[in-house]
Amino acid sequence: MVTAEVIAAAGMVAARRLQRRDSTLSSAAEDMLVDSPLTLTTALELEPADAVLPATDRSRPIPAQLLQDLRSDPLLGLADVRLVQHLQTTGAGLPERSQAGSSYQGLNRQVAQHAAAEPVPAARLTWLTMRLELPGSPRRAWADRAAGPMLARGGGLEGARRTLDKAARTASAQLAVAGYRTTTLTEADYQPGFRTGLADAAATTEPEGLVTAPGGVLVGIDPAHRPVVLGLFRRRGLSAAVIGGRYLAEILALRGAAVGARVIVETARPDEWDPVLLHSGLDPARLVVQPAARPTAPAAWPKPTAATPLLVLRDCGARPPYAAVPRGAWTAVVTVLPYLDPRSAGYLKDADLVGLQRMSREEAAMVRHLLGLSDKETTAVADLPAPMALWRSRDRTTRYCELAATHWEETLIGRPTR
Repeated sequence: MVTAEVIAAAGMVAARRLQRRDSTLSSAAEDMLVDSPLTLTTALELEPADAVLPATDRSRPIPAQLLQDLRSDPLLGLADVRLVQHLQTTGAGLPERSQAGSSYQGLNRQVAQHAAAEPVPAARLTWLTMRLELPGSPRRAWADRAAGPMLARGGGLEGARRTLDKAARTASAQLAVAGYRTTTLTEADYQPGFRTGLADAAATTEPEGLVTAPGGVLVGIDPAHRPVVLGLFRRRGLSAAVIGGRYLAEILALRGAAVGARVIVETARPDEWDPVLLHSGLDPARLVVQPAARPTAPAAWPKPTAATPLLVLRDCGARPPYAAVPRGAWTAVVTVLPYLDPRSAGYLKDADLVGLQRMSREEAAMVRHLLGLSDKETTAVADLPAPMALWRSRDRTTRYCELAATHWEETLIGRPTR
């Protein structure tokens, strides 16, 4: 395995320095990671279009011919095209004997075994990297191959930038057809000395068999006993709304912490959060409860990352007060509404993800109008059992979910209620 420190050069991402660990990469992969100031590399972060609420537990395939087409295109002259994946299997930074972590991992293993699948990782980032060799590179053949495409686009560093930009657009178009969104990683994403913070990294030259599901929070199981995963933590940030009880909010807090998130609970009823605050084993470095309208990340908390994201739970009643809520990359803001007040409908309309527990038929009719629910879904949401929820993403993916509380969760916060 390898981990890479990446810095930006002239608006591109230039690989400069590597720290080697147990290397299981092929010699071709090692060649791609050679330290050279005469190399420019651009990186695209790949995200399945349904990453917020995957429709199934199966990974979308990356087009098998994509990498080969990019490598062989004479109008690009790329020296190397490669997929790099960073993985965090369990929550980062949790105490070794964290009950929240061990309870969650037990549930994760149990669900995976029943579904004949791998446990859901806390986070998985997949990047497509493309490299150009610049004039003067010791890899003269590759530098000569890139000279024509660079010259056709103005020559010099600007020509190299434009060539990599063209390669990124070409790859993004093909990946969009396959159901992926892409983000070009920039200087803002990588400062000198930056690391992804995720535990493992590996590179491959072939996409066949590569699992690209981004991971997330295992919130429960569907009627077919398949895992229901919420992709709460993304580079673009996420806003979610839940119409449900405090129990579901507590489950999200505990399981969010279990995958490595720091959790801020903004609430008008702090006393009711005491069991979670006092007996979950999560210290103030992981969980804080704050008054309504004043949610702020403690000064000692680091900036959210893929490995240690931020979850803000707003448990402030049916009409949450205005607050300058922390937002940004790797931050999820979840607003919990006990019932649907028409004046709070905007939370649902603006959300990337909505969770619905049992509600009145009048509320279900309003939700149908806001979210475009089908007749069947509208009827079902009014009759959901207490342990069930319906999740719906902005792209209208819908999953029914049983919360599947663990023994430890039931001991701490009781049996599921609505």
